[in-house]
Order: sequence, then C-alpha cells, then structure tokens
Amino acid sequence: MIDYRLTWKTHIDYVYSKLLKFTGIFYKLRSRLHSDVLKQIYFAFVYPVLLYIGIEIYANKNHINRLMILNNKILRITQNKPLRYNVTELYKNFNTLPLPELHKFQLLCLVHKINISILPL
Repeated sequence: MIDYRLTWKTHIDYVYSKLLKFTGIFYKLRSRLHSDVLKQIYFAFVYPVLLYIGIEIYANKNHINRLMILNNKILRITQNKPLRYNVTELYKNFNTLPLPELHKFQLLCLVHKINISILPL
C-alpha cells in the first residue's frame, strides 16, 4: 500500500492491524500452552508479517514506532513477562532482532543477493 507522499503510513497501519489481532489470541493462549509452542506460533504468524510485507522499505520511516511497541507487547505476552521487563531480553529469549535491526539485516541480505546476482560466472 503506497500513499501519494510515500510516507508508508497506510502500509504500516495495515501491518499494525494485522498484528493487533494476535495480542488477544496470545493473551488467551499463554496460560494454556507451553512457552515453546507460543514461540512457534509467534514465528509462524507474527514474524512473517513483519518480514514479508516490505520491512526493507517501510522500516526507515517515522511511523514504525507503533509497530515496535506492538511487537514488544506481543513478545511480553508470549513470554509471560511484566510490563517493565527489559525489551532486549525479550528479543534475546526468542533469538530475534528488534525492528530497526531487523530492517538493517534485511537490507544487508537484499544487497548481498543483488551483489551475488550481478557477479560474472
């Protein structure tokens, strides 16, 4: 979803609304499922939405703060941690990256793919 000013706000709102559904689901599941299963559900449903929908492009905009807060909330719920828990530890526990670092990582992967594809054989 591209707006005429290329702010990506409508696109980020779309991603946000897709991820917002999972907060209630994870609240209900966290007391019934083991943490390993919750981690698998996170990586099956939440993480791909963050990656697949163009993080290389939209993540360098100002509106990404809402997505970071929501992702932190989902990680807290899945790991059953309190509100003031260290965010860095949440990402370490799931062996993943916060959105700004994930953006940089995906950009580096994209540049690496492009460099490999233009090298002569």
